[in-house]
Amino acid sequence: MDFSQLTKEYPFLGKILTLYDKLDEPVDADHPNKDIINLCDKENTFNTSLATDQKITCKKLLRNLLLCNSLNCDNFINFCSNLYVWLYFEIKKSGISNDIIKNIFELPKLREKGVINYIYCPYDTFNDQKHDPEDLMKLSIFNNNVYTFQSLLKDSKVSNYCYLKNYVYECVNIYNKNNKNNKTYSSPQDCTSSPQEYACEIITQFNSLYTSHILNEEGIIHKFPELYNDIDLNDIDICPVEESESNSITDETQPGTPKTGGVPTALSAMVGIPPFLALIYKFTPIRNLFRFGNKNNTIKTSNLDKNMENELFHAIKEDSNIKDIQPKYNIGYEPK
Repeated sequence: MDFSQLTKEYPFLGKILTLYDKLDEPVDADHPNKDIINLCDKENTFNTSLATDQKITCKKLLRNLLLCNSLNCDNFINFCSNLYVWLYFEIKKSGISNDIIKNIFELPKLREKGVINYIYCPYDTFNDQKHDPEDLMKLSIFNNNVYTFQSLLKDSKVSNYCYLKNYVYECVNIYNKNNKNNKTYSSPQDCTSSPQEYACEIITQFNSLYTSHILNEEGIIHKFPELYNDIDLNDIDICPVEESESNSITDETQPGTPKTGGVPTALSAMVGIPPFLALIYKFTPIRNLFRFGNKNNTIKTSNLDKNMENELFHAIKEDSNIKDIQPKYNIGYEPK
């Protein structure tokens, strides 16, 4: 699956996916951080010579990592979640190795000169050699947009309702498949000791969010299955073709959708997504935000209204050459 196939298969994602295009824009040769970005052209940076496509991936990733890096950067968690989705497809295109990608995540720290002034998205990957990376990506999208999905599922007349319902069934099936034998992810847990820490957090978080915000949510019209139950194929609908051409997710903040201090979304993964201190520490991979840099650093969260979002992206524009990022992002976690 490539990104175009993803958007065709899941048209309901709509504006959640818009940041992907911004993350995928070519890098301006005169970018303000070109001194760091141009490290991708030097052989001694990685002790190997990158192919042309791999250099492009390297530069885009560095540019994107520097896009939002302040300790006060709102929606930081959402931004990182979206970045990982964009990066998954970018790696598929360029064939760049995970080892080099991991090194790229370290390069922005070079400008700190021993003093930590900023925080950056930590290195995480859907490719852990054990789980299906696209399965993890789909669960991540669900986790980061659960409140938007919850609202849409309360109205069967909403555009692309059929596709969204089937998507939820697919996520349940993915969860059951990964938890079938030993129920490793059946309850909230500390994933830091897991060899596949990021996958553990995504799958465990799905259990919590699906159970509390979809399965037992009053007002959701369709009766979704309990986890661990086999999926009834009769519940998987063949969606009408015209639905895929309908307008997708609304820009309006849905009732009950929490607002947060965190960073913009990329797909929330896909891109419109992830507040929240309650769930951050238990369930999100970014709760390990403190594992990179000074662990005494903290992120202050607060309610994020529309004006604050606009201010955030105004600031981002001045610090980068990525223009016109939509200041609308869906939040996937409850505030503390």
